[in-house]
Amino acid sequence: MPDRNGAEDRRIAVMDLLDRPVVERASQPEAYRRIYLHEEYLRAWFQQRPGWRLLGGEGTYRLERLPAQALAERGLPRLRAPLDYACLCWVLWYAESRAADPKRWFVLSELAGEVARAAGPAFRLGERPHREALVRTLQLLVDLGALVYRDGQVERWASGEAEVGEAVEVLYEFAEDAPRLLAAFDPAGLDVLAAPPADGPVLPRTGEMAPPAARAWRALLLGPALWRGDDPEAFDALASAEEGVRRDLEDGLGWGLELAGAHARIWRTAAARGAGAAVLLDLLPEGADGAADRHVRYVFHPVLLLLTAVREAMAAGRLAAAPDGTVAVGDGTLHDLFMDLYRRHRRNWGTELGEQVGTEQVWERLGRQMRQMGFLRGPDALGRCWLLPPAGQLCGAYVDTPRADADDDAVSRAPAAAARSLFDGTEGTGWTG
Repeated sequence: MPDRNGAEDRRIAVMDLLDRPVVERASQPEAYRRIYLHEEYLRAWFQQRPGWRLLGGEGTYRLERLPAQALAERGLPRLRAPLDYACLCWVLWYAESRAADPKRWFVLSELAGEVARAAGPAFRLGERPHREALVRTLQLLVDLGALVYRDGQVERWASGEAEVGEAVEVLYEFAEDAPRLLAAFDPAGLDVLAAPPADGPVLPRTGEMAPPAARAWRALLLGPALWRGDDPEAFDALASAEEGVRRDLEDGLGWGLELAGAHARIWRTAAARGAGAAVLLDLLPEGADGAADRHVRYVFHPVLLLLTAVREAMAAGRLAAAPDGTVAVGDGTLHDLFMDLYRRHRRNWGTELGEQVGTEQVWERLGRQMRQMGFLRGPDALGRCWLLPPAGQLCGAYVDTPRADADDDAVSRAPAAAARSLFDGTEGTGWTG
């Protein structure tokens, strides 16, 4: 008889590693137990597919999830700017340089001084925004369990509020079982990442070279989608092994694979814990019957409405899809489409988006969400943006809920989602409410 409980345990263990940066025995005993029991299976599963290593420490497990492409808008959304990411690398470098030192504690000024010496003009200790970027990085590492805050006033240090002759210090300690978060990259690949961005939507490769099939797995598991234009070799490798990948995803995780003409992505089942890849939406206007009992992610409303406006512009001949499946559109054009939607529909976007924050803040949040979902790239130095093929399968419209006595003609006049994607010719899916 097949071991159904064991197979389900292995599935959840795979998701434990994919969904958590670090699994700690102290704070996540059940997840740690699952990984410990199936460690050999998990090491083989990840090594044979994305080529990732499962790293085990004293009371911790971590999956070294190396990406295939460098995407600045994803990864650690709490880090707000390139300087934040740079500070993270400098702090990890500092931790690695102290690996042989039995003294794990340090004061913030000592760390900041070492970062300033290593970074040169890129990090200036006298600049408050630079100090705040360093503090944000340290707080992220505290939350990840790699760092322990011991004492001191972090806010006063970041603001530089010390009196004359007063030293404001903050004491931290590297956790005893903190995993090393640095990864080795090929120097030639790092040169590519350091080069100025290309004038186009294609992402550069990371410095860690991997076979095409492994790069396809990495793009799928890290999400949100694999676009053929980013890595044609990886996409072709995925297409040639489609049945095997589908079977691996179903057996190993219970997830499905969507493979279209220009993109591929994973759909996690609705029952999967943390099913972040599936877009589950409710577009019922505020106040509609039953709407108060539903979980509504209002930020998705303007996303779907904007994609519908792009569809309409394409149908009118004002925009067109390129052979690679992308739709090039100016940042100003997208902003104009958004402003029209904002004026007409913001009352349906919840109290925060519709009333409490300004228009430009909503616009910024909308763009950030679309980039995280793999729908949008840009703008570049010329103000050009690109909508990618996965965005072509989504659209949305507000539809008045028909009354029980409404005639059939009134129902038939309600707007409906387009039957086919205008981006790459694959079947589209629309949500209306």
